[in-house]
Amino acid sequence: MKAFFTLLLSVLSVAHLNAQSSLPSSIKGNWFLVDGSNTLELRVSDNYMMYESDFWSFKDPSKKGKEWHVNLSQPGKARQIIIREVGDFLILEDGRIIKRLSKNKLGDERQRMPNQHVWQDDFFKSSQVTLSGVVKPKGEMPLTASVIYNHAFSSGQQKFTVNVDEQGRFKIFFPLDNPQDIMFRVGEVFTMFLAEPDSKMAVFVDEEKAVSGIDGWYAESPISFMGALAKENEELRVVKPKYMKVRNYFENDSLQKALEPMEYLEYRLDLLKEHQNFYQNYFSENIPSRIVKEYSERNINLYAANDLMRYRWLHGADNGALTPIDLPEAYEAKVKEMIDDEPLNMLAGEFGDLMREFSMAMMPKEREAMHDYRIEQVYGFLKSKIISETGRAEIEEWKIEEKKREKHFGYVKLSDPLKARTEEFSKELLELNQKITWDDLLMRIDKLDPMSKSSIIATYIDESYFSRGNELPQVIWGKVKTLNLNSTARSVLERKYSDFVILKDKKFVNGIEIVDSEGDVLSQLKKTYPGKVVYIDVWATWCGPCITEFSHLPEIKANFKEDDNVVFVYLGAQSEKKSWETMVKKHELKGENFFLDDAQYAKFDQAVNITGFPTYMVITKEGKLIREGIKRPSAKKELVEQLKGFAKR
Repeated sequence: MKAFFTLLLSVLSVAHLNAQSSLPSSIKGNWFLVDGSNTLELRVSDNYMMYESDFWSFKDPSKKGKEWHVNLSQPGKARQIIIREVGDFLILEDGRIIKRLSKNKLGDERQRMPNQHVWQDDFFKSSQVTLSGVVKPKGEMPLTASVIYNHAFSSGQQKFTVNVDEQGRFKIFFPLDNPQDIMFRVGEVFTMFLAEPDSKMAVFVDEEKAVSGIDGWYAESPISFMGALAKENEELRVVKPKYMKVRNYFENDSLQKALEPMEYLEYRLDLLKEHQNFYQNYFSENIPSRIVKEYSERNINLYAANDLMRYRWLHGADNGALTPIDLPEAYEAKVKEMIDDEPLNMLAGEFGDLMREFSMAMMPKEREAMHDYRIEQVYGFLKSKIISETGRAEIEEWKIEEKKREKHFGYVKLSDPLKARTEEFSKELLELNQKITWDDLLMRIDKLDPMSKSSIIATYIDESYFSRGNELPQVIWGKVKTLNLNSTARSVLERKYSDFVILKDKKFVNGIEIVDSEGDVLSQLKKTYPGKVVYIDVWATWCGPCITEFSHLPEIKANFKEDDNVVFVYLGAQSEKKSWETMVKKHELKGENFFLDDAQYAKFDQAVNITGFPTYMVITKEGKLIREGIKRPSAKKELVEQLKGFAKR
């Protein structure tokens, strides 16, 4: 009997061990690969793990000997990993893959394993990036996390912001047309790192270790990287503060204002050599990945070219007032020599800034040339329209006075009598002035390489017309179609032109409903459509594949004209509301349309785990949410059969 109770006690003890509801505190926290990359492989929290750049829930892990068997889950997904502690390390088993992890990053003595991958034919690939992350707050939890970047073929900065939840988690989706550096901000942490289209990334941000102010330039960013480009971004995180110590920012800023043009050119090229020597020495000692080497070398070169172009207006800056100066031809020629036709230049955000510098007619000699050219063109136009002797005399007088006018910034000003005479053909005069500005731009960038021209032209048209809601003159659009532009730049322009043309004369159709979203949109849909099949399309205004799928919807819906058991619902998220409303009407999204603000989307995402746009799911007649295996509109017949199958249940 005693032996029986001893055995029973032993069994109960083992059962108790197997039923432990949480992992020991020694396992919780961040775990890094020990292959020399120092990339974040696993983050363990009380009730979730960040693994493979995504969030996974878990509960009731079981212990078998020294191993912990953990069942990870997401809506519609499940997997098991095995972890065990071995001294200061953690062994992670995921199927046949076994990895050794450390609680701490290795120091500078680590053996690095450089990645020699670099983009070749696939550099331009329009797609989206998923950036997940966790913040360890310094005090109160930051409210938002943001991604900001320059787009080589669009005006202005692109910005995407999401809420941070109470556990410090966030997930941002944003589009990219090519690999490039992005700015990232959460709380007091502001840094830059590389991202590439069609990828998943994750970061852990320790805001407690953030260094503010100028001192932050020389401190390693308190971020750990997981997923795409994690090795490269960890390398950059380490080398950037070292580079900042030799950057000589303040000296350069002072000498831009003090030195004459050719003196500053010599100084800045010498400083570029110092920066190049720094990286050559660093790379010879540390064996970088090819991407880090390409990015760093191109970034400092473009940074130097940018400084040299900014000299035009910074040199004469006095108490905040800008007084641009002329640059010698030899100076300009040297700057243009620094830029080549290599797409890898676009890795650096400096590229977009530099192209904007080239697009501006800022120097006095440029403005004088434009003013003279504009006078002659407008003069000829006026003479072709006004034939009376009095009118001709007014034109001649205007031309004489206009040539004397100062502070014209390259534009002409008609006299009051001529303003009255030109009212009837003011639109033609406007288009003439637009064409003059366009012709001047093409002349000024004629000697640049095709890639730079593509960026400047696309950015100029977006800034001057599309982003302002101004109609693009056909004479300019016709010329654009004949230019040898980069294919991505051309596709961006064609999409924006198409959007503008469609919206300009669009007569919006009936049947489009915009519905106010409640806090829990899934519960709202189940209450609104009991006993019906609800096909849900989750999309964003900037998502190209989302927009492409819309074209297949009329054909799909035609199969359900007589069947009110199938309902089509569209959920717009991570977009500007005004843009969303416009797109809903433009693409005639008949059905119910919901706009999810950041808080509503965060709650929705927690329930269904959105992994990218577009996402499709179905609420069945029984109120069950099904996401896996739901067809998209381009599947056509397969989607129709799938929805009819749900309706017949």
